[in-house]
Amino acid sequence: MYQNYNQAVTEVMAYLTRNNYTSSIVYTHKRCFRLFKMYLVEKDAEYSHELAMSWLEDAAPNLCLGTLKNYLMALSRINDVLENRKIINTKKAYEAVQYCKYLGQRNKELLNVFLDELSVKYKAEYIQRLRASVSRFLVYASNHGANEVSEITHKLIFNYYRDDKHKNQKAKNRHNREIRIFLRCLARMKLVRTSIPLALDKIVLSRLIFIEEVPANDKDLYYRHGKAACIVPEEFYFLSIQLSNDCLKKHRYSLTIRKNYREIWDELFVFLEANGLAYSQELALYWAIHMRCYTIQWRTFRRAIKIFEQYRNSGDINPAITYSYSRDRADYLPEWCQKEYKDFMAERQREGFALSTFHMYRNSCLRFLEYLIQADITAWEDISPEVIKQFHLSDPHSTSEAKNAYASKIRTFLEYLGDKCFVPSSLHLALSNECAPKVNIIKTLNRDDLKVIYDSLDHEQSSIQLRNAAMIILGVRMGIRASDITKLRLSDIYWDKAVISVEQQKTDKFIKLPMPTEVGNCLFRYIIRGRPSTTSEYIFIRHKVPYGKLCCGVCARALKQVLPNNPHGFHITRKTFASRMLTNSTKAETIAETLGHNNKSTVMVYLSTDGNSMRQCAISLEGIEVKGGMLL
Repeated sequence: MYQNYNQAVTEVMAYLTRNNYTSSIVYTHKRCFRLFKMYLVEKDAEYSHELAMSWLEDAAPNLCLGTLKNYLMALSRINDVLENRKIINTKKAYEAVQYCKYLGQRNKELLNVFLDELSVKYKAEYIQRLRASVSRFLVYASNHGANEVSEITHKLIFNYYRDDKHKNQKAKNRHNREIRIFLRCLARMKLVRTSIPLALDKIVLSRLIFIEEVPANDKDLYYRHGKAACIVPEEFYFLSIQLSNDCLKKHRYSLTIRKNYREIWDELFVFLEANGLAYSQELALYWAIHMRCYTIQWRTFRRAIKIFEQYRNSGDINPAITYSYSRDRADYLPEWCQKEYKDFMAERQREGFALSTFHMYRNSCLRFLEYLIQADITAWEDISPEVIKQFHLSDPHSTSEAKNAYASKIRTFLEYLGDKCFVPSSLHLALSNECAPKVNIIKTLNRDDLKVIYDSLDHEQSSIQLRNAAMIILGVRMGIRASDITKLRLSDIYWDKAVISVEQQKTDKFIKLPMPTEVGNCLFRYIIRGRPSTTSEYIFIRHKVPYGKLCCGVCARALKQVLPNNPHGFHITRKTFASRMLTNSTKAETIAETLGHNNKSTVMVYLSTDGNSMRQCAISLEGIEVKGGMLL
């Protein structure tokens, strides 16, 4: 009479063993089946699920809550075996049934539509998990005032994440992923805001700012920055998707960088919709600065916003642009000197100085004015020759050349102030030059150094190594300056004529140099095998996005990697090139022309490197010998 029941019990117990259920659960199931069978024998009745539920209802007052749940699960599983030939009523299915009891009719319909759509792609077990997770969330939402899904707010999402408890973080994350799938479905159906699914994330929620809860000062600043609103959040979100999927990919940003920027824009989108704000650059930057309270990567937030602004305004981005957020030092100058300084710098800019020269004027003058402020000078007429001399003595530069370079710029500033009658016209004379003559011994690479460099050319494999080798060989074999190497363009090389055309940055002079075979080979290997595929016109570029022009310091670092014990900079390669030409009896005029010098007098400093020729210049001491003393 109870053969089917006994067989079903055997299958359920085997299921528990296969799935590694704990011994306590196995024991509780076995005890439930034994007690219920005793009840059937006592009643002389056949098994039915209704009879099982009736027995459990009578026994419930004498059972603790945990045992009651396990008995209910045990009877549910044995019913699955008898009715469906397999166990489908797992814990998730049981939970789903319990939560579904409390769902409103509209929410039940939405849940069924959602699960029917996914049942084509996922197994029944996963569908049951989704039903349990989503039902649990919807019950919480209903209990907290959101009877319709359209009433789900960011604050409700925040509170749910805080209140929802799980045995560990991994289980919580899995549970929230399942709810996000449902929320994305609702967002596609326009039943909730697009940012609602994005909000259910532990990182986003840990940094989500609700303006109503911030201090009054911060609240006022947020609303003040929000007055310049220019686009609604939905438009911001749409543009950020285009920027991430199309523009950044076109400029070959790595997948990691694109993902980071995408997450930042999504987080900003959640903030805007959660607070009912429209997007503006001022508001977004203020929000990014506020993020430094939550993450050390807040500067990346600022750059992401600047990149978005560039794309919004022009439809594209320039990866080479470097953004500056610090306040200009000139803005901190007091009124008595700020206007005159800015007028002077504007005049320098109109004169068309190179950017490096302009920056040197700026740094020199600001250093001088900041010293005056520290010395309690409050007007131009308070500046005396003694103050100028004290400033000069406090100059931190260690070489006379550096001091002279800065002093000359400050003298020009003082002459400008004298012409404008702010200071005496002769005040600039108080700033002296240090003109002590000094002759340095020319340092060049020796044969061992050159051998190490040439040997390294045969072992360069990575793209960075190929780039470094090409830059070093340009310096050693052609004497090109680091500043000119980094600005070389693809169009500057005439492969058919084996010639490189260079516009020297230092002198603005064009020179055409024959390209040695080994130089051409190194350049060819780098361009074909090492250089990233990009539209940049420069030969030597960064190997990470943005693929822009390198600074000349890269050449010095490349040489340092090959010759780690070399204490000199990259310019030693140019000196070595000139010295070797001189050693090979090349005429001074030819050397000057190759180096791009205006006359041969500048070549004379290299004479000391030609030891053999210098020995021929020695003058005999015959006839002027010293007699007596220690030499006898």
